[in-house]
Amino acid sequence: MTFVPTRRRQSSPARRPLPAAHTLITVVAAGVVAASWAVPARAQQPAATVQRDGAPFLADSGGVRLGTLAAGAVVAAGAARGPLTAVTLDGWIIGTSVRPTQKDGHTLAVRRPENLRAAPNGRLVARLVANALLDSVARRGAWMHVRRDGFVATAALALAPAPAGAPMSPPAAGVDSVDSTGVVVLQGRVSLYRRPDAPPFGVLEAGSPVRVTGRAGPWVRVDASGWVKASDVRGAGVDAVSGVTAADLRSDPDAWKGKTLRWTIQFLALQTADELRPDLTPGQRYILARGPAPEYAFVYIIVPPDQLAAVSRLQPLDSVTVVARVVNGRSAYLANPILELEDIVP
Repeated sequence: MTFVPTRRRQSSPARRPLPAAHTLITVVAAGVVAASWAVPARAQQPAATVQRDGAPFLADSGGVRLGTLAAGAVVAAGAARGPLTAVTLDGWIIGTSVRPTQKDGHTLAVRRPENLRAAPNGRLVARLVANALLDSVARRGAWMHVRRDGFVATAALALAPAPAGAPMSPPAAGVDSVDSTGVVVLQGRVSLYRRPDAPPFGVLEAGSPVRVTGRAGPWVRVDASGWVKASDVRGAGVDAVSGVTAADLRSDPDAWKGKTLRWTIQFLALQTADELRPDLTPGQRYILARGPAPEYAFVYIIVPPDQLAAVSRLQPLDSVTVVARVVNGRSAYLANPILELEDIVP
């Protein structure tokens, strides 16, 4: 299997460093491919790409706002109603951010403002408001697969054209459909796309197992794992430790001091330290974040001057994977971990 990976899947919670530079490390390619097998009737809608970041996602044409859509998100488009188009939003949300409900035919309610992603720790699809109602599809670990019908301004959408490239062959003989979390094996060589209207960026070889994580019209979103040499991976943190929780740092701060961690956090704000933060130098810039996912603890991450430009481009509630060194596992007053940023993982 050959492809160009775009992000690294969050590691399982084994508390050991990633392999050294002369070994192999696992990477994940996430993208969409054209599907030739049958899909549920609900998904037989044309795929549309959101062109306008922050486009309101409405529960109905009357204007009850459920959240906003992210530019580049792919939705299943339905019929137009005046200036609005009916769409189906499909994605993943951290399970602790929703609660069960039975209201207006929906089964989940969002507890607090939260991101909806195309896959666990994947591309941002939407920013949902508190109390938005959703439909539960499936659960995978700490993540919930959800779906919701609604409306978005027609002007904010563009129907996704079918790009040139090899379509995906049907899965193994006798299988003509899979659920949204099913694993299938490719019987033909296929091109991989970041989104339906984008040019291909890699190739999956015949025989590659892929996990289907979402659908939109004739397209399915897949995750495929594989291996590359550590020496070919750009950026810091090859030897960073994954699977360490904020609770681990608080319980034994001395043991973790100076260690480099790989964490997926939720960015809240870029702030400036003052005298109320005795563990930081006044004037020092730091990230106020929650995490690591799926924890909901507050974390402070010191930002060196050479990382300020990258951090300034982050938006509140963005989920981002960072490589950071532990400065203090337990701050003086609030017992929040303090780390220093080394790199933002692409």
